[in-house]
Amino acid sequence: MISSPRRNRRLAILLSLLTASSVLAQQKKKLTVEDLTSDPPLAGRAVAALTWLPGSNDYSYLLRTGAGEDSAAELILENAGTGARRTVAGPDTLALPEEGKPAEPGAAGERRRPRRASLEGYRWSPDGKSLVLSGEGDLWLYNAADRKLERLTSESGTEEFPTFSPDGKLLAYTRKGDLYVLDLSTKKEKRLTTDGSEHVFNGRLDWVYEEELANRTGRSYEWSPDSSSIAYLKLDESRVDSYPLVDFLRVPAGLKEQRYPKSGSPNSKASFHVVGVDGTPRGEAKPEGDVYIEPAFSWTADSKSVCYRVLNRAQDSQDVRLLSVPGGASRSLFVEKDPYWINVVEPPKFLKDGRYVWKSERDGYAHIYVGNVSGGEPRQITSGKWIVDRIVGVDEGRSVVYFTANEENVRHRAIYRVMLDGSRFTKFPLVQGTHAAEMSPDGFYLLDTYSTTNAPPIVSLVDFLGRPLRAVYRPDNRLSEYETGTTEELEVNADDGTKLMARLVKPANFDPSKKYPVVVYVYGGPHSQVVRDSWGAGSLFEQYLVSKGILLWSLDNRGSFGRGHAWESAVFKDMGKHELTDQLAGVKYLKSLPYVDPGRIGIWGWSYGGYMTLYSLTNAPDVFKCGVAGAPVTSWKFYDTIYTERYMRTPKDNPQGYESAAPLSKARDLKARLLLIHGTSDDNVHMQNTMAFIDALVKAGKPYQLEVVPGQRHGFRGKDALNFRNMTIAKFFEDNL
Repeated sequence: MISSPRRNRRLAILLSLLTASSVLAQQKKKLTVEDLTSDPPLAGRAVAALTWLPGSNDYSYLLRTGAGEDSAAELILENAGTGARRTVAGPDTLALPEEGKPAEPGAAGERRRPRRASLEGYRWSPDGKSLVLSGEGDLWLYNAADRKLERLTSESGTEEFPTFSPDGKLLAYTRKGDLYVLDLSTKKEKRLTTDGSEHVFNGRLDWVYEEELANRTGRSYEWSPDSSSIAYLKLDESRVDSYPLVDFLRVPAGLKEQRYPKSGSPNSKASFHVVGVDGTPRGEAKPEGDVYIEPAFSWTADSKSVCYRVLNRAQDSQDVRLLSVPGGASRSLFVEKDPYWINVVEPPKFLKDGRYVWKSERDGYAHIYVGNVSGGEPRQITSGKWIVDRIVGVDEGRSVVYFTANEENVRHRAIYRVMLDGSRFTKFPLVQGTHAAEMSPDGFYLLDTYSTTNAPPIVSLVDFLGRPLRAVYRPDNRLSEYETGTTEELEVNADDGTKLMARLVKPANFDPSKKYPVVVYVYGGPHSQVVRDSWGAGSLFEQYLVSKGILLWSLDNRGSFGRGHAWESAVFKDMGKHELTDQLAGVKYLKSLPYVDPGRIGIWGWSYGGYMTLYSLTNAPDVFKCGVAGAPVTSWKFYDTIYTERYMRTPKDNPQGYESAAPLSKARDLKARLLLIHGTSDDNVHMQNTMAFIDALVKAGKPYQLEVVPGQRHGFRGKDALNFRNMTIAKFFEDNL
């Protein structure tokens, strides 16, 4: 039995610890608007451009150092086997030689920014000894051993999308719409195409292709494995309509004309070509009719054929074809069809033994298939009511495919492996959350980037069986110094009983006896999943709103990503309606909670989320007290061909669908208080959308608040603009909820 003095001492220690803990909790800082854009970020700096060196067990990544104007990137190189790490490039080694150029003076009181080659988009040579970098519109070769830069180009015009040939002897790039190669030993340049111009592109993409078919990657050419040829896409956008983007801050104001095909209007004319490195044409395909040629290509291992894909304008039929080189004979490998639309996937990965690996939704869920170049339909090797998110890589020596998927939970992404014959399906034994992986060239290692809603990304090294080896990078974060809310993952019943995934964020000092206002954050559109267990699914801005005593709610409705093609295709030809029905089921659940004030519910979103905000406020006008629509689509007739027609077909084919899906059509029904935010240089969702909606509001006598931000594009950039946006939205909800 413990004696009374000892018991008292223990009680005193316990009391002291509890008191200290309470004091620490009270000392935690409240988030400010400026904290959301602090440099370095509160969550710490994440690594960027994580990549394996060709044919090596070395990997590299970019890490930013310093803060503000002094912030710069360093390139870190590390060996998987030994863990040896070194900095191979940084601000001190990337200074460009002046070469007689006069110093460029900055504005009064400003420091002149140093002239440096940029590490953004860096590429390793096949031997892993050098990098190709861009700087001042030219290309430079950086020797990793002696840390010296060598100029490669000096012509007028900017060289873009440089890539080494597989044998490392040549460098390809585009300039002024044409494709070039440079002999790295002689420094002699060869122009491979000659018809490039302001509106004709060889090997690079126009705006809509880059945005909607290439995941915002502008390159559209691919080297053959034997380095003898380059396959490329040619686009002629001459017939595409032009739209003005005005720079109001210049005197006189600047005007940029953007070629942007609105739904139902002409697209760029596309053709597919192969050219030898000596400039000799080696084959081409010019499909008839109004079609797309998907901009990613893949070669067979023997360099005798290259795969290109022809997608019809309705995007419900895709012909996967092989072009023989040389000669240009073309045949269909297989055809994908869908009653709704075909989602964009990577081209087939061809193996040395004549097989290929392909991802398809032909059974309703994204799964892996294996086919043969000789012909026939590809055979499915994964199956189930879940999706393969990304094929990480194929280890041909072990006959294994690595991939990420949500098989265990729609909110998570785990790493898996399966044999090419479909056997030995295995999940890596790693902690739950969201994993993304990069496979080493020999297939022995994988770099695993892992995060959860509450934990910023950590990079770790695992082996081919998923056994953790060591942490590669863990960001230094200061989140523990700040007061943050708690996140609950929930399931809500839709009207038909379907389970909907939702998330509720509560303040740190949540009191269930109080009545709280709620802000519904919505995206709601295809290819997006808001409710997932990964860093970035929520945001510090959400935490900032929550710190004001507001609950933050999000729900993934039908039409969103991650639950199969049938779930997504519910929006076909009728955008807005089904998304709103599910969102209202979420609001119904919120109103059932004793701590929610049903009369103080707001909604906000950006882009498709801005569209959903306006659609909700005009089609369910009595539900929400107020809303914020950022860069919203207000009628799908204002948006681009590829995205819009994929889901809605053309205005001519679906006039009633366009009418009912447009918030513009029901602006007169708005009752809630509304804040509209748009950047004047938005080249994605044009200001035309917001202007047309305002015009309708004015005609209907409906009040609104508008914040126009000069020079900002679709995603706001820079501290000042982001701080202004966040402060304005938060104040709007504080004033109106």
